[in-house]
Amino acid sequence: MEEDLEEQIAKSMEEFQKVKTIEQVWEIEDQNNFVAHMSLYIDEKCEYGDKIGKLNKKEKVIFITKNLEDEVYNGGFLQFFYNSSGIFSNQLVKAFQEIGATYTADICQKAVKALKRRLPKNEERREKLLDKIVDKDIENILSECDDMFYEEKEDLVQLNYEYIMKNKSYFIK
Repeated sequence: MEEDLEEQIAKSMEEFQKVKTIEQVWEIEDQNNFVAHMSLYIDEKCEYGDKIGKLNKKEKVIFITKNLEDEVYNGGFLQFFYNSSGIFSNQLVKAFQEIGATYTADICQKAVKALKRRLPKNEERREKLLDKIVDKDIENILSECDDMFYEEKEDLVQLNYEYIMKNKSYFIK
């Protein structure tokens, strides 16, 4: 059993390294791999958020949803707000609603609302503000949001996949 898993991981990593173009992304049949590769393609297209203006509005939705997902699984909502991805904190709810993830949008709303204000886009100003306002109560609410997110009540891979397929023309070039 362990060997099969190791083989699958090795095969997946090998496939991941082969995909370089958007045309190759569209050839991927497995939904998980497709969404992961599309997300990587979008990340690289906008230089991991540094050139977000290179993305169209549909690509930006995927960029935001996948970044939040990665950050929360890596360290929680608080990490998301502190890191460079936090620039999109005020767009989270709309992005998750856009892909049809209403439960996740509600979790994001609760997390954003816990901060009691809109966060600055400037990372340094955002960090200073968070340092000033985050207390035990906010930490507890964000921890609850993390726990709710980890329950995985929505299949975000499936919802991202369906969103991309529904809006395919926005993800071709």
